[in-house]
Amino acid sequence: MENPWTVRRARAVHLLGQTPHVEEILTFYVRLTEAQESLADRVPVSDWSERIRSPEGEFPRLRVAGLPLDELALPFREFLSRVAEFGTETIKDGAQTLLSRDDDGRLEPLRAARGAWGKTEGTVENGEADEEEKGDDFYFYARAFLEPIITSIAQADSSQPTDWTQGFCFVCGGPPQVAVLRDLPDALGRRSLMCSMCATEWRFQRLTCPHCGETEADKLPVHTAESIAHVRVDACTTCSRYIKTVDLRKDGTAVPLVDELAAVELDIWAQEQGLTKLRANVLGL
Repeated sequence: MENPWTVRRARAVHLLGQTPHVEEILTFYVRLTEAQESLADRVPVSDWSERIRSPEGEFPRLRVAGLPLDELALPFREFLSRVAEFGTETIKDGAQTLLSRDDDGRLEPLRAARGAWGKTEGTVENGEADEEEKGDDFYFYARAFLEPIITSIAQADSSQPTDWTQGFCFVCGGPPQVAVLRDLPDALGRRSLMCSMCATEWRFQRLTCPHCGETEADKLPVHTAESIAHVRVDACTTCSRYIKTVDLRKDGTAVPLVDELAAVELDIWAQEQGLTKLRANVLGL
């Protein structure tokens, strides 16, 4: 299996020469994947997988709330120290603020991220947005840190159940980050969703909103931009949500999580239309 961090980093470097308007974003992302790869190499996959695995037949397969935060204190501190070396001034300041706390206080963003796991942007289970659950300004550090941990564990068990049709990841319960279109021998234009946390892909209905389940075509408009033709916005006027789709039929070299991140102009357009992204990416875009 290819190293996901190497693949993402290589794609980000490639896009640097094609998308100068997001050079700062991609340059930072390249360094971030280096820090994430270093962290992923240290994850005791077999040990933690057994400790957070759901009972046989239950979904999601991993109970992220069971992650041993006490064992993450040292790796999180080291991760923050590394991010503080290459982040923007704002990111450096946030990392230093967390580093100045004691271990218990430093772990608070991780606790908040676990509490908000699986929820889409701007919602809690039965009400309005609750930014406290996401740890406010420190959510980036928690998500960027947990992403390689969950990805490493999820890679060992990513075979999709044949009857899975939900709008959340069957492995970790995370919402989708991006949709993907590709041609397969048995299905042209097969649509799948990719998890925002562990990058697991699962097949999903072509004309269906992953958030509310809307299926009427006239309520599911699509927006494209000539500057990045293989990435588009799939919107839903029923729930006012959107997800970006990467069409591998138009660019087979695309890496969905990276190309989605680089297509910032589509997010700007969607937000100007009053749409809310199903899940912001790791950089909060």
